Amino acid sequence: MRIALLNPNTTEHMTETMLSVARGVAPGDVELVALTAQRGPTAIESHVDEAYASAGVADLVLEHADLDGYVIACASDPGLFAARELVEAPVVGIGEAAYLYACTLGLTFSLITTLSRDIPAARVRIATHGLGGRCASVRAAGVPVLETGAANVAGTAAVIEQGRLAVAEDGAEVLVLGCGGMADLPKIVSAELGVPVVDGVAAAVTLVTGLVRCGLRTSKRSAFAWPEPIAYRGMRAPSRLPLER
Repeated sequence: MRIALLNPNTTEHMTETMLSVARGVAPGDVELVALTAQRGPTAIESHVDEAYASAGVADLVLEHADLDGYVIACASDPGLFAARELVEAPVVGIGEAAYLYACTLGLTFSLITTLSRDIPAARVRIATHGLGGRCASVRAAGVPVLETGAANVAGTAAVIEQGRLAVAEDGAEVLVLGCGGMADLPKIVSAELGVPVVDGVAAAVTLVTGLVRCGLRTSKRSAFAWPEPIAYRGMRAPSRLPLER
């Protein structure tokens, strides 16, 4: 089984951090194919960053369309629905996977994201997945994407503090880490706070491999049907590539 770990930003060291976590949970017969966007934002902090990163996700999926499954390794899940239109293999975003896992571990969860500007967008993403009623709160650690991770002691302390407040004040039973760069923090945060802490990278890798083993494919019935054959100017129409395959 070959599974893509697709980093929508262009920062290689984030890919390596997430790949290390992914390898720790992937079954032995799974080959993880690490893909890093070659152009676009170095981190995804805004709607503009996400828009450009989404196009990069579509490009990478089309370039590697023969894999068994795909993980979009950014918590905002850029290009998730577009990728599902382009392949039949399962495509899982680390944001969506983390929320789904959290809902199996408690009735309520809180998301600890990076910067405060992401709070409204994160609430919309959670609501889009139909999980707004399960979300106790969204809190920001005030740490930029490229400064997340266990190596940043102050940043980790900020994540723990916001998690503490989410549990004590918001009623969260489970915490979700809202950035791929936080993939190495769950055990640290959980040990401090005594609640389950879900990292989306591990969740998405185990979810997509499970879907592949169950023989499940992306439905082409309606929402994720192959793209319409619309002409593009200045580039090859992406809709032609799935049809040609």
